[in-house]
Amino acid sequence: MLYYIHGYDSSPNSRKGVLFREKLGAIPLKYMEGDKVVVSDCLKRIKESIDKDTKVVLIGSSFGGFLSAKIALENKNVRKIILLNPAVIPPDVDLSGSDFPEEIVKDIQNSGLFERKIPCEIFIVMSTRDELIPKDWILRFAMFQEAIVKFIEDDHRMNRNLEKLPKILSGFL
Repeated sequence: MLYYIHGYDSSPNSRKGVLFREKLGAIPLKYMEGDKVVVSDCLKRIKESIDKDTKVVLIGSSFGGFLSAKIALENKNVRKIILLNPAVIPPDVDLSGSDFPEEIVKDIQNSGLFERKIPCEIFIVMSTRDELIPKDWILRFAMFQEAIVKFIEDDHRMNRNLEKLPKILSGFL
């Protein structure tokens, strides 16, 4: 089954969520309750949603990309992940004084995603004009995980290519 995990400032009913549901048959997952984001709670909700499925494919956007990768790292039922500008932060990056919420940064940096191989296929769609996630972080992650990367000229939200995304992603399915 195909699931969509939205970004931090988004929802299952976002434009991507609706588009992926209509065009790809993806099930958009709700993983946040309220305004406070606790990574372990988000991961628990996603895991509960996919637990009975033995052939999981996750599409994760930004923070949802991080969550998808972390779920795939720890769950053998995930067969493939497709990450859109994933919010992955190498453990050696100093983000003190940044705008990123400190507790979330700590969880992302200590996730093991740069230390352990994810045991499934990994595809990344990366925007060349991403204004939020530095290209170096995504490329370091992609190289470590031996992921297949597709570059598109776009911003973090992929506004220019939004309508083309289902076709691009179907090439990975």
